[in-house]
Amino acid sequence: MATYSCRLQIELIGVGDQANAWGTTKNNNFSQSLEQSIAGVYTKNISSGTTTVLTDTNGPATQADNENRQAAIIFTNAAANHIVQFTAKEKLYFLRNAATAYTVTARLGASGNTYVINPQTSVFLATDGTNWYELQTSGGTWVTKTTTYTALSGDKIFANTTGGAFTITLPAAPATGDEVRFVDLASTFDTNNLTIGRNSLKINGATADLTVATEDAAFSLVYSGATYGWKLTEK
Repeated sequence: MATYSCRLQIELIGVGDQANAWGTTKNNNFSQSLEQSIAGVYTKNISSGTTTVLTDTNGPATQADNENRQAAIIFTNAAANHIVQFTAKEKLYFLRNAATAYTVTARLGASGNTYVINPQTSVFLATDGTNWYELQTSGGTWVTKTTTYTALSGDKIFANTTGGAFTITLPAAPATGDEVRFVDLASTFDTNNLTIGRNSLKINGATADLTVATEDAAFSLVYSGATYGWKLTEK
């Protein structure tokens, strides 16, 4: 009776099993299971619904039949903020959220630890089956905003107030160390101010929104925790 490894679900050959016939199992393990887990790059379309459960199949299987095993997964076509459920077991992953407007939340099991991947962002993650650990992040591309917008942690924003003043609201539930960057794209903050909405959290220790009225301002805000809130890293 076949048994399988606990992490990559590679078929294991027991003592005396498959006499004179183990070569097929060995070749399948190399050509499917090991290749996928080491070099597999898989594109997953998540255009439907708001939650996707990745497939998880024992033994040699196509990429579509064991999505959890892939070394790299690229999530495409999200039509809303989306949850992707991974099997809760040890693994290294390269993940990319190719969406331009929506987040992808990687979740361990049906209700386990989560990690949010911003639009146009790539991450290298490790999981011990209980928690996600960020090893490296490649930030998203710069985005241009000309009207009201709620920022995501890690956003890099060209704010263009040529058409009039507007507000960019900071994320509602940032983690300590999260950053958002801003640049006065059209050199118009002095005539049409940009307002940074605090979203119920402090900015520089104050319970007030931040009005930016300096032409060509370029700065970032980093979240320091509830006591002082968002802090300017440049002035």
